[in-house]
Amino acid sequence: MMRLPRARDRRAFMLLEAMIAVMIFGMAALGLARCVQNCLRAEKYRREEALAQRALANYFTQIELGAFPLSTDAVTEEMQGAWLGMTMVVTREALPLMNEKDQEIFGVYQIGLRLSWGSKEAPQLRTMDFILYPRNTAGTQVITQ
Repeated sequence: MMRLPRARDRRAFMLLEAMIAVMIFGMAALGLARCVQNCLRAEKYRREEALAQRALANYFTQIELGAFPLSTDAVTEEMQGAWLGMTMVVTREALPLMNEKDQEIFGVYQIGLRLSWGSKEAPQLRTMDFILYPRNTAGTQVITQ
């Protein structure tokens, strides 16, 4: 003779099903939270990268036009405004170049731009190096590497 399941057995099985369903839902919710967290982190990184690229381009243009005075020492500047928390270091180094007559070419400089930001745990650094050769006082010629 076949025994019918008692109501108590059916309730225990329903409890087990509900617990498994809650566990699956919880895992899905945790996975979704991780996805959102990664998207927010990627957006922050993208925004910081865009700001860094804009800052390097701004300094490149200022140096190219002669609006930023270059000295023999490294110049460190704490950025303001949208770039708050970023630090720009500008270096200038004379390049000893010779022409075809073995005469030294004066006034050719290698310019280094170093932009750093972030925390001690996750520091970020972007660099830009280029060669500056001012032809005359009316303008300059820039050779990028």
